[in-house]
Amino acid sequence: MHLRSLLLGAAAALAAVPAARAADAVVIAEPEPVEYVRVCDAFGAGFFYIPGTETCLRISGYVRYRVGATSDDGVTDTPNFNGYAPDGWNKETRARVNIDARQSTEWGLLRSYLRLQATWGVPSDGPVRVDQAWISLGGLRMGYSESAWSDTVGGVNTTGSHSDGALWYGDQQRHFIQYNFGGDEGIFGVISLEDDTLSGEGYMPDVVGVLSYQQGWGGVWGRVGYDESFDGFGASVGVQLNVPNTDGSNFRLIGYYADGDHAYGTGSSYGAITGGMGNSEWAVLTSYYHQITERLGGSVGFEYFSDFYAGGSTVSTGLDGYVAEVSLIWEPVDNFEINTEVTYDKIDTFGGSVGGFVSFKRSF
Repeated sequence: MHLRSLLLGAAAALAAVPAARAADAVVIAEPEPVEYVRVCDAFGAGFFYIPGTETCLRISGYVRYRVGATSDDGVTDTPNFNGYAPDGWNKETRARVNIDARQSTEWGLLRSYLRLQATWGVPSDGPVRVDQAWISLGGLRMGYSESAWSDTVGGVNTTGSHSDGALWYGDQQRHFIQYNFGGDEGIFGVISLEDDTLSGEGYMPDVVGVLSYQQGWGGVWGRVGYDESFDGFGASVGVQLNVPNTDGSNFRLIGYYADGDHAYGTGSSYGAITGGMGNSEWAVLTSYYHQITERLGGSVGFEYFSDFYAGGSTVSTGLDGYVAEVSLIWEPVDNFEINTEVTYDKIDTFGGSVGGFVSFKRSF
């Protein structure tokens, strides 16, 4: 009897083993489907969809190395005209990263833009910082970037001359809220409320208005800027004419007026002497760029200043000045440029300033 019970118990135990093993079986989960990055061709080359969203992102930028020199004949006990130390080589390395996010909405294009930048060398040397940051929805745009006084107008680049230095055109960055209307062709306009101090000084902003008209032949534009803290204004009109059957070649002519040494003028090297902006009452800038071959281009530019103001005032000095430049840009391979520029800067009663540089830039 005992032997029979023992055999039955052993058989029952063996029968239970497969059931226990089946209950403890390891189940391998199916892998989640991989969502590959998709190309977004709605906004041009380089954009891709952020996975899981309908936002398109583009990351671009460049690394640039520049070496130059300047000589200031006859200028003593004053800052250097070009901001560089004279009688020696001046080196500068810059790194820039642009992050551009765009998404189509029922209210228009939703966009944010961020520029990270660091520059080492003369005249500035510092860590990586946010150089520009802004958002826009449709025509509404706000943040910190180029002032509407110096920004490109629609589809025509109106930031001074054709060179990298661009001569003097009132280049500056501002905190702003603005409305843009129009496109790269036809009528384009901007009304911009801007703050030059960023310190909450008062409630009245500076005001800039821009209106332009552009077609395949080029464009015409006008600007007006009111400097609230100075209680002064500046105005500018310009035209660009594209050379027929020569892609990229064009002629540019811009005139400027300012009623004092405030934010809405051209600025100039005279500001290094007076400690102000360097505005003159009138200024005229002309520049021509020619695409010599597919990979080689060059430009010449000239700017004349009539009657400089004493620094930060409406007092006329009676001094005039001018600056001339020549530049060459060679792109031996895609996304790599070698650029050289030479300028001559002259102000009445001061010696002239000769400066130049060679730069190497890899864009991505």
